[in-house]
Amino acid sequence: MEEQACLVRARSDSESSSKLSFGSIARVDNDERRPGAESGAGEPGNVVNMAAVVQDNADGNESGELLDYNDSSVLEQFHEDALRQAGCGWSQARIILAVSLAVAGASLELSSIPFILPSAEIELCIFPHEKNWLVMISLVGGSLGAVGWGALAERLGRRRTLLSCLAVNAVFASIAAFMPTYGTFMMARFCSAIGSGGVVPAGYAYVGECAPRSRRSPACAPLLAAAALGTLTATLLARAVLPHTGAEALIENKEHFSAWHRYLLLCTLPILASLISLIWTPESPRYLLDVGREVDAMVVYQGIHSSNQLRVCSKANVAAGDGEYRLGELALPGKRRPPALHHVRHSVKMFWQAFFQLFSNTYRNTTLRLGATLVFSMAIQYYLSAYIPNTVARMEGEAFEASKRTVRNQAIEGALYNDTLSNVEYVDVAFRDCTFRDMFLAHVTFRNCSFERVAFCNLQTSMTAFQSSIFVNSTIIDTDIELGRELDAACVLRGTSIRGMRGACARHADLTAHLGGTRRALAYSAAAALLAAPAALLPAAARPAVVPCVFCILLSPALYLAESETMLYIIEAAYRAFISIVFFNVCVGILDSYPANLRCTTLGTVLSAAVAASAIARGVAGDSSIAAAIICGVAACIAAVAAPRR
Repeated sequence: MEEQACLVRARSDSESSSKLSFGSIARVDNDERRPGAESGAGEPGNVVNMAAVVQDNADGNESGELLDYNDSSVLEQFHEDALRQAGCGWSQARIILAVSLAVAGASLELSSIPFILPSAEIELCIFPHEKNWLVMISLVGGSLGAVGWGALAERLGRRRTLLSCLAVNAVFASIAAFMPTYGTFMMARFCSAIGSGGVVPAGYAYVGECAPRSRRSPACAPLLAAAALGTLTATLLARAVLPHTGAEALIENKEHFSAWHRYLLLCTLPILASLISLIWTPESPRYLLDVGREVDAMVVYQGIHSSNQLRVCSKANVAAGDGEYRLGELALPGKRRPPALHHVRHSVKMFWQAFFQLFSNTYRNTTLRLGATLVFSMAIQYYLSAYIPNTVARMEGEAFEASKRTVRNQAIEGALYNDTLSNVEYVDVAFRDCTFRDMFLAHVTFRNCSFERVAFCNLQTSMTAFQSSIFVNSTIIDTDIELGRELDAACVLRGTSIRGMRGACARHADLTAHLGGTRRALAYSAAAALLAAPAALLPAAARPAVVPCVFCILLSPALYLAESETMLYIIEAAYRAFISIVFFNVCVGILDSYPANLRCTTLGTVLSAAVAASAIARGVAGDSSIAAAIICGVAACIAAVAAPRR
């Protein structure tokens, strides 16, 4: 038997109702009864079923008498009934596609940073201690954006907030591609990160509220895959567009609009596609009900129903006799009004009220548990994102140093050097009538050498030094060799001319840098996250957050035992897969555990704390395998203890 929900006008004051009720649910058919509400509201183990119905009225419920509910329950019950009758199909698919593009774009933007650094540090003269600033400022911007846009989504609406944050992201990401200095580039990226920080709070709530509760997890599952696809796209674009080595980046940097600028512009395409696709999607009907726009909500429900005549996730297509939309009219009291958005003080007050409500007796335990689970899980991921590149760089540096070639006590005459000279040390070598032309010098040291009638022309150097050397009747023309930098104070110049010196950055470009390791690391992580995405389709009871946390604990000793670059990348990919499942469980758990007027605020607050903790974890990461194993193991233990049990 089917039930039909109808929101009707609440009893007037003259009907001796001291409790103002927003609405009631009319039981059209009484042979079936909805499940009762679960007890233990706010507890992670007893998630509040907002669609549940209160206990029956013993005085005559079987006769179809109207039942009074509190405001939140009746709206959620009506919303669930409306979505059940409207069906699940192409209307939800359009919303999922638009939000998936937004999530992929946010992931792509963050994943692009390691790829652009080798080229950007040459053009923008970024010193080694400044390289991490770009990642850190992006995380700080994302943290601020998450809490800010999450609060706005409760008042502006899910779709409008998503449009706004995507617009901010796209505009400043495009501006960043044209910035001429590192300071202005970081500021543009910071503003872009603020925009991308709102994608998850608004996007997950938007998708979750446009699908019935029973299909909320399958509806949000594509968002998990979209994040992995964004990372994979960043890797593929880097392979197609960016120079692969430091030497290629130095040559390519001569162009007016070099490859990394074009790469950043390409990374904005998913964001622009999401903005365009949102044109054909409606606002969340649950939000419209919550702010008193019942007529608009009814139009959305009817639009969903008409778009879903060909269903994609229900058991069968709509039968000919079931095509009529049977929800009754909305006849609601005129006392409910949307919040006064134009009043800044009122909006700020509402934000603080919602924020403190998260830590009220009802929701405190749930908020702390979900927050701690996400904070420590994401801290592991970002700690590894710094630890593993540091460890790989140390391993490569040791291997590079071990392969260094040393030339001692030789006399070299009339030699022509016009190819890259790398990883060589010359000690007590005499060069006579030699020419160094149109070449790179990378990690080359000349110690106690003499240069007689030697020409240096059109050279670019990296980590090159002339120590206690003598130059006699030589020329150094059109190079980046400078006194006091490549030429130390002990060098002696006799009859030697230095002309046409280009104004070079005071830093040494690392010509031995390459993107191969970064591409492999992110490709492994993206593939692992994609493989983990189908787990989101499982029922909540089959994918508790504690299980991937336990696997993270068991995986931590492998960080100490790993001795190869490939093994480190595989371990990081495994962590990424488990943490992706934890992230999804927390986001969907928030949608299920909190009422509509707190969902985005909770998502934004929890995500903001997690991203801030990630920035701290990344900042303290070193290259000690023992420390990495201990830190990741302890963090995973805390996440496992805090994880909700369903």
